[in-house]
Amino acid sequence: MINHDTEHLKTNKQFMLGNGLLAFAVFIIVALFFYLSFREQGKKEEHRYAESYAISLVKGFVGNDMQILVNDSVLYNAPVQNEPLTFSITRFAESSSVIIVDNATDQMAVFELSEQGGVYNFEKKEGEVVLRD
Repeated sequence: MINHDTEHLKTNKQFMLGNGLLAFAVFIIVALFFYLSFREQGKKEEHRYAESYAISLVKGFVGNDMQILVNDSVLYNAPVQNEPLTFSITRFAESSSVIIVDNATDQMAVFELSEQGGVYNFEKKEGEVVLRD
């Protein structure tokens, strides 16, 4: 005579053992993922650039409420009192743009900056900002 209770116990025991091994494997994979992600995070270094930019508002800006940005960083946000208004900054991104906004009219002028740095002189002609040669 076969005892059916012991067969059910054996099946349940195997099922629980399989689930335990599966849970242990998932735990090991998650721990490995965290280890690898934190290891990569520690290796990241902030790149420093040697190039610099000189940005000047040289003509036509006095009395205008201007905002000057490089990428998303605000350099100046106030009325221009005197000219030339000059800013010197070091390059901090792989590619950069200077954005000049007239706060009164919301007109915006965008200029790409060279990867080698340089001097950029801007003037306002007939209501538009232009790069002076």
